[in-house]
Amino acid sequence: MSEPIQENKVEKRIFTLPKNIFFLGLTSLFNDFSSEMVFAVFPAFFTSVLKAGAASLGLVDGVAEGLSNFFKIFSGSFSDKFQSRKPLIVFGYVFSVLTRPFYIFTSTVGAALGLRVADRIGKGFRDPPRDAIISLSSPKEELGRSFGYHRAMDTMGSILGPLVAYLILRFYPLHFNTVFLTAFVVGIFTILTLFFISDVAIKNAKAKTSFISGFKNLSGKFKLFIIAIFILSIGSLPIAVMLLKTESIGLMIADIPLFYMIYNLSYAGFSMFAGKMSDKFGTRIIIFIGYFILLISYFFLNLAHSPWILAFSFLLLGLFPALTDGVQRSLTAKISDNEVRGSAMGLLNAAVGFGALIAGIGGGFLWQTYGSTIAFLVSGGVVILGLIFFAVSTTWKRSESSVV
Repeated sequence: MSEPIQENKVEKRIFTLPKNIFFLGLTSLFNDFSSEMVFAVFPAFFTSVLKAGAASLGLVDGVAEGLSNFFKIFSGSFSDKFQSRKPLIVFGYVFSVLTRPFYIFTSTVGAALGLRVADRIGKGFRDPPRDAIISLSSPKEELGRSFGYHRAMDTMGSILGPLVAYLILRFYPLHFNTVFLTAFVVGIFTILTLFFISDVAIKNAKAKTSFISGFKNLSGKFKLFIIAIFILSIGSLPIAVMLLKTESIGLMIADIPLFYMIYNLSYAGFSMFAGKMSDKFGTRIIIFIGYFILLISYFFLNLAHSPWILAFSFLLLGLFPALTDGVQRSLTAKISDNEVRGSAMGLLNAAVGFGALIAGIGGGFLWQTYGSTIAFLVSGGVVILGLIFFAVSTTWKRSESSVV
């Protein structure tokens, strides 16, 4: 196992990237290859096997994300307190990978919820300490590039997973068990990459005794930013629910992962570019553009009545996380101190996750009860409210504009 490295110590680079960042990118590529194979078939699995609709799908996704983020809050502060992040990362990935073959035995929504929650709990343990290691392994002027690379690798796995799932279901219709077993085998490679990652220790860091003490040490500016992200996340409909649009225009069940792959192609293709642009022009403007594109994609998804328009809509939708996901992490790193970086990342993930909980439950209910148009309208209104709050909460001085 690799020895811990000190923050700011010059680290070996691989393909111009710090070693930690390079291998964490590979970890995310294999993990998302595995996990997104499962997630890509969820809409089809729910409708054809579990005989459930948008409300159940949104409930499962929302509750799983919400409970996951309960652990994200504390895993971040725990890693700050003990200056030991890698064990949490290893546990989180291993726990998630081990859930995937058990979908073979799933025949009820409750069982699917239990497995999805377990998978997301693993994510809750690993994400904040992982993001802390990325931020602490990267020079500050390369934060956007580092997080952009990580999101690009993450999303490359999200392209390969749905593509393989699509091919399996296309040639072997309704063979969901084959998808689940293949996902587990790919997940093993996730675990293997973790051996090459080193922990990062902060020299002379002051140990925090609890999440509350870590939270108190974060600035008021950062707390307002977190509230704005929470509101924006409430307005972000789950992709699993939006993929049900494929069935509403008469496409085959096997086609659902294909549209998810199109979404992820856009996501992966622009993630690193978005990171570089945030380093050059500032994170605030890139985040604004990302949520504005989300509003436009809602408009086109609502109007989509043919496969080509739907494909364009998901291609456009993929730009939204590309422009916001890694960039929000980069901004979090820039406006939080090193010694509370894990707590800061935990709060960011919690804001996004608890927002996703509300978006999943509320959005799925609106979609199934009142139709997709109402779901898009309500969600769009919340995004606009969130952007207004974001503008008010991020009024930084002109001298800071070059870094945020």
